[in-house]
This record gives sequence, C-alpha cells and structure tokens, in this order.
Amino acid sequence: MTTSELPQLIVYSADSAFLEGLKPFSRGLSYVNCETGTGPQVTAKARLDALWATPMAGIELFGATPPFPMFEARVHETPAAQLRRGMPKYGVVGVTVPTGERRTPEGDLRLIISALLKAVRNFNSRSKEKIKRIGILPDDLQLKKLDPGTVFAIIREIYQEQNRTAGT
Repeated sequence: MTTSELPQLIVYSADSAFLEGLKPFSRGLSYVNCETGTGPQVTAKARLDALWATPMAGIELFGATPPFPMFEARVHETPAAQLRRGMPKYGVVGVTVPTGERRTPEGDLRLIISALLKAVRNFNSRSKEKIKRIGILPDDLQLKKLDPGTVFAIIREIYQEQNRTAGT
C-alpha cells in the first residue's frame, strides 16, 4: 500500500485560525488536509468517506457497541438517521486501552493513527467501496497536548511505516 492508497486525514474544526496555524506543519504531507466546519459541513465540502470517533462518540454517532477490542479500531456503517444529518457513510471507531495502562499523548497519537490506518486497510481490502478521506478532530490528534511539529512528525513516521510494511 502506497501513500496514495492510504486514506487522507482531514483535520476539521470550526476554528479556522487554529487550522490555518497547522498548515505550515502539514506542508509536504499530501495525506493531511485541513477543513473548517462541523462533521456534516466537512463531509460535504471534503467529500469524506468516514469520520474518526472515540468509542463513546462512536456509540452515539455510529451505533458502535461495546465491548471494544483493545488497541484496535473498527469501521462501522453510519445509521440512516446520521446519514440524513449529513454524516459520511462510515465511522472509524477506536481505541480502547486497559485500565491502568501507562499512557502518554505521543503514545496515544501513535496508537490512534496506527489503529485507524489498519482498520481502513482491512476494510478497503474486503470491500468494493473504499475509504479514501477520513475526518478527524484536532483533539483526537493530541493537538492540545502536543506541539503541531511533533504531531505531524509522528503522522509522517506512521504513514511511512505503513508504506514499508505494505511492500513486504
């Protein structure tokens, strides 16, 4: 799987100034883009195939049901009521970790991006429909806990890793 086959991350927020401040850090990453708006607005504007959601949000938005697999994400079809609200066709829901697990913002970001890409790769390998663009909130990328340079360096590293492992 090459970078062009990996899904594009669309970082979205209603705060256009915040997103504008991220652009210098994501420059050169063809698989990262920023869009201003809410989930339904960005879904239409950026032609999203999916949204990333935490397990709690996934229950509400995509009908995900516990128990959630540890350290993994899953693709869920969006319920009809949410589709009518303008949400994308799929939700990628994850990630849970065991209680007491030592966590850091860097570790959480690595886990989220890796689990997201693995879930999409698995989905795309068995479905005729493909997830090509996924909306994700800044908080889910740890952008309130880490500096943007660190966040986008980790994203770059994981995408490059995915490219290497796909070739073997």
